[in-house]
Formats: sequence, C-alpha cells, structure tokens
Amino acid sequence: MPTQSLLFIPDITGFTEFVNSNELDHSQHIISELLEIIIDSNQLGLEVSEIEGDAVLFYKVNEVPGLKLVYKQAKTTFLKFHEHLKLYDSQRICQCGACSAASKLSLKFIVHCAEIGFTTIKNVKKPFGADIVLLHKLLKNKIKYGEYILFTDQYLQGNKIEIENFTEALFEDGENEYANIGPVSYKYISLSKLLEIVPDPPPVILPAKMKDPVVTEHIFDIPLMESYEYVSNFDLKKTWSRDVNQFKYEKGKINRIGTRHICVFEKGQAQFESVTNDFGSDKIVYGEKFLKFPLAKDFIFYFILSPLHNKTKVRIEVHYQPIPIIGWLLKPIINRNIKKINLNFIKSFSKLEGANNFKFSTVVN
Repeated sequence: MPTQSLLFIPDITGFTEFVNSNELDHSQHIISELLEIIIDSNQLGLEVSEIEGDAVLFYKVNEVPGLKLVYKQAKTTFLKFHEHLKLYDSQRICQCGACSAASKLSLKFIVHCAEIGFTTIKNVKKPFGADIVLLHKLLKNKIKYGEYILFTDQYLQGNKIEIENFTEALFEDGENEYANIGPVSYKYISLSKLLEIVPDPPPVILPAKMKDPVVTEHIFDIPLMESYEYVSNFDLKKTWSRDVNQFKYEKGKINRIGTRHICVFEKGQAQFESVTNDFGSDKIVYGEKFLKFPLAKDFIFYFILSPLHNKTKVRIEVHYQPIPIIGWLLKPIINRNIKKINLNFIKSFSKLEGANNFKFSTVVN
C-alpha cells in the first residue's frame, strides 16, 4: 500500500538576478560552493534527487519527519549557508560583481509530502508525478519575504499537534492559484530573524608590514579591474607568467584569503598563500605569502593597484623579516634578487602588451 514520502527543496533566492548581472564563471563557482553546503547540511538522511541550478530536490521515501525535525533541518541549513557567505565575504579578495554581491543571496524552503512514484533514466532513479510539478510551482508564490520555509497543507495535516506547540516562530497563511492545479493553501514562516544569530567569522588578522620594503612600480595601459583580475586570478596568471611552468591550485574555487597554490619552476617549486593588507581605501590590494622561504619569515609580495585615468599603477611591495644573523647578513643579496623577480614580473606581464596594446612604464626604487 502506498505511503507518504517527504519532499523538501532548499532554493537559493536571488540566484537569477545574481547570475544574469554578474561574472558567469565566478557566480557558478559561488553557487556550486553553496549547493555543497546545502547537501552537506543534510541531517535527516534525505536522498538527493537532483541539483537544479539554484536548488536541491531532496526526498525521503515512505517516511515523513515531523514539523520540529524538518524546521530544525531548514534552520541548520540556513545558518550554515549564511555562515559560509559571511566567511566568504570576510576572506574575499576578488572585486568582481559576483563576488561582491554574493552576500545578498539567501535561502527559502518548500516542504511537502505525497505518495510518489519513480522513473528510471539511464539507471538513475528519480521521483516522478504531479506532486513534483506542484513542488516546483510553489517556488513561485506571493510570500513577501526573501527567506522563509513553506509547508503545504498536505504536509501539515499530520502535524496539527506540533503546530499548536510550535514556539520557534509564527505561522502565516498563504494561498496561490496555479494553472492546471487550482488553489493551493499553505503556511509559511519567515526565517529573516535567523540572520541575527548567524555567527560572525573570526577577524582577519593582517600581516605585519616592514618599514623599508623592496618596492617596484609599474604604470600600464589597462583598466584597474582587469589588472587586478590578471594579477589575482590563477586561471589568467598561468597564461602570462613566463617563469612559472605550472600552477597547482584547486580548480572551481575562487581565490580568497588563505587560498594556497604551488608554482612549479624550472628548478624546484614554491608554495604561496593569498593574503591582503591595508594600504589605503583608494587602493586594491592582493598579496601572496611565500611559505617556508629559507632565509626569511613572513615573506610577502603585495600588489597594490590604484587607478590612473584609464591606466593602472601597480606598486609591488615585498615585505619580509630576515632570520637572525645569516638572514640579516644576506639581506642586500636577497633585496637584489627580489628586484630581479619584480622586473621579471614586468617582462612576463609584457606578454599582454602585444595582445592588448598595453604600454608599460616602470620605476624601480
């Protein structure tokens, strides 16, 4: 005899506008991370039917968890989702529209139960039927909130006692009419107040700066944001960095504070960690900390970018602390080598000159 099964959809709100108005690659990476958060937050042993761009369709066959358990599942997912967004925003390095707007995304949930059938396509089993269609239609409704959990009357019929004893939030009534279905009644709860209890990420601790860093400056004929993208985006860096044979980094993830990558050179390799620092509000800063530099600690290359008409002024500052005795004795040699590295950076970057008609002017201090 058929029994009821739970249908549960977390849906990312603001997704369509986010993807349409922002950089596609980065928006895809951000949404992928958020969908992973949603799937990893599953505490009810739900099955994943499919991932639908901005949503995940979960189900639980022949079992319908109670109201408090489903609300707890939605609350856990919601808090982890927004905790990740807060952490991402605090660690953000990229200045593109997608990365800047990610914190505006949120979540809504649709909860329903029904007797469901299954269809198998290419050995993949999926829920099938009119209630699956209804579930997706309910994502379009008249609810005024951006974040909420909607319970269909069909689900709530078996939870009347729990509704009376529910103290987490207030239920509001709603109804929508859908073509070929008719009126559908439901209750919903705003989740907006949960935003107040999303924990803040640990503060970003900026590295200490030297009083006398090694400095090289470049002025080149390319807009500010494009310059920053070439400097900080690993996918782009590998196209012009002539001294680096290979970049090793996690694909599909956006560079942020704490991201690590490996540069493979002709002889040996080096690991770097992305950092930032405060060089003034009118500048964009990207830094790479050289991990395990043999003669110094806290060895960091900072790329400090500022607009100059339609050009960009790039100031490279290299900060480091020599290790006692031998590091201080060899500091003049280290500084000379750093200047060579900086000039090699310019020569590598000049690959872009022919393709984009860039014109460089260089000042070495």
